[in-house]
Amino acid sequence: MRQLAIRGIQPPQMPRHLAAQEIRALANHAEYVALRLAKGDFTGQTAASVLFEQVELSRTVFQRTILMGARLFDARVAASDFSGADWRGARFRRVEFSGCRLLGIQLLEAHLDDVIFRDCNLESAVFASAVFKAARFEGCVLRGALFDGADLRGMTFARCDLTNADFTGANLRDADLRGSIIDGLRAGPREVQGAIIDPTQAIQVVSLLGLTVKPVDEES
Repeated sequence: MRQLAIRGIQPPQMPRHLAAQEIRALANHAEYVALRLAKGDFTGQTAASVLFEQVELSRTVFQRTILMGARLFDARVAASDFSGADWRGARFRRVEFSGCRLLGIQLLEAHLDDVIFRDCNLESAVFASAVFKAARFEGCVLRGALFDGADLRGMTFARCDLTNADFTGANLRDADLRGSIIDGLRAGPREVQGAIIDPTQAIQVVSLLGLTVKPVDEES
């Protein structure tokens, strides 16, 4: 897989060679280290405290998995499907997601450090109370995503679709929303304080502040 180098985000630390491995079932407290997994299918499986470290996952299916407290460290994940998965309390560190489906994934109270999502579909994903540090969404669909109470300081949303995304109670200070679609964004003055926007987004953000913009020659 191609490494996605982004300034300010640490890439996965991977060994030169990874052994291809086939895994049929995930086990509680299992550790899957220094391996390459392709076309795995774990649909509907449940396991606790699973660790994936120094792994490449491609075309792997995690639909409707329940992996509480999962840890994904130093990983590249491509063209894989996490739709409907519940990974509450997960920890992601130095992870690159590319071309993945994460529709409706539950990542409540997750910690995501040095993480990139590129060209992924995260419609209706739930990141309530999640903490992001050095993270980036690029070219992603985040329609209806829930970031309630999330710490998004310094985040980048580049060319994303944030239509109807909910940022109630989130911290967006220094978060960069430029170039993204923010139609129907749910946030108030407190949430958008300190966020970075482009001029075309300004009129939408003004409406979030409860203000009305009218030309000076328009009657009241």
